[in-house]
Amino acid sequence: MPIERRSSSAQIRSILIAVVTLLFIVILGYAVFRAATDQKTSVTRSANDGEWNTGTAESKAKLIEEGGPILIPDPAGAQRLPIYISHVGKNVDRGWYAFEARPPGESEDCFIDWDPKAAVFKTKCNDDTFPANGEGLRQFGTTVTKDGDLVIDFTPKLPSSTTTTTTTTAG
Repeated sequence: MPIERRSSSAQIRSILIAVVTLLFIVILGYAVFRAATDQKTSVTRSANDGEWNTGTAESKAKLIEEGGPILIPDPAGAQRLPIYISHVGKNVDRGWYAFEARPPGESEDCFIDWDPKAAVFKTKCNDDTFPANGEGLRQFGTTVTKDGDLVIDFTPKLPSSTTTTTTTTAG
């Protein structure tokens, strides 16, 4: 029985078609999964640069109620700014807090962990504790949109500046 011989360019073409098809299927599957689970997270890069839409506030509030504050390793993917998202109270439109998961002035390997029994954050490197709202930690602005999405604002706050005017008179 004769064996078909293919040229190397035909083999490469077949492999490329298979890889592109597989990649398309994976991306399509991911998009369908995200749509089916109503996960619409995005970091905006426009006039609202520095804001992160985390998805629905209601779903985040349920997650926090069941398992405690949510640790996000780094929303920007740089692995330098881990944050916690916390919710205090029953109203999903209010009581949101987002703050750095590292105490101020501590080394990069010193993080806070949620202690569900004590309902406080404890540091791994010393005995410091912080309340559920993250008071004493670097805070980020939070807003719930009209659509019910929780948005975290990472835009640095500029310090207030005062202008001093000096006048001299010649005489």
